[in-house]
Amino acid sequence: MTAADDPRWAAPPAPARRTLDRGSIVATALRLADADGLAAVSMPRLARELGSAPMSLYRHVPGKDALVDLVLDVALGEPPDLSGCGLRLGCEIWAAALRDVLDEHPWTVGLLAGPRATGPAECAWSEALLAHVVGAGHPLHAAVEVLHLLHGYVRGAAALAGDRLPTLDDVRRSGRAERLPVLSRLLGGAVVRGPGGGEPLFDSGLRRTLDAVEAGLRP
Repeated sequence: MTAADDPRWAAPPAPARRTLDRGSIVATALRLADADGLAAVSMPRLARELGSAPMSLYRHVPGKDALVDLVLDVALGEPPDLSGCGLRLGCEIWAAALRDVLDEHPWTVGLLAGPRATGPAECAWSEALLAHVVGAGHPLHAAVEVLHLLHGYVRGAAALAGDRLPTLDDVRRSGRAERLPVLSRLLGGAVVRGPGGGEPLFDSGLRRTLDAVEAGLRP
């Protein structure tokens, strides 16, 4: 047997063609977005990651905008089950669960505040909180107010915890530290917890937000 006939010296086999479908495309895009940000998600890069021709992706996803919508929907996932919870506890569980999602997928924060049409997952999250408040005996318009208040608080807290703020070095280098003394203290780590070093700031702010919710729903 010559070396050419020896399978140990044969050319490596061509990689098996992966099954390309919408689920695999969206899962890969989600992985890229979590690792490198939403800007890293492009059809050419997805094609390379999936070992496919770029045009093959368009048979499953119409384009980048539709892909982002699909990835956002998967990232949000299912809302928490609030059945059996009192009004305040259910609102707290809902807000904390949404914050966990935004922490895990920071790139979703801007999308939730943007002009994109609401998808099934976002609707499910809204339905969960609206139904919880209405189920506690409050009118729908009050439930909508609670949804706006909690969603806005969670989204805003996640944005402040993300990379939108400059660093303290950025502020100092720009010569604006004297004009932004309180923000500079914050960026320098002067405040990382609530009063007395107890609750984290998110929990402290959520407690105040829920106080407002209860006050607003009180007859």
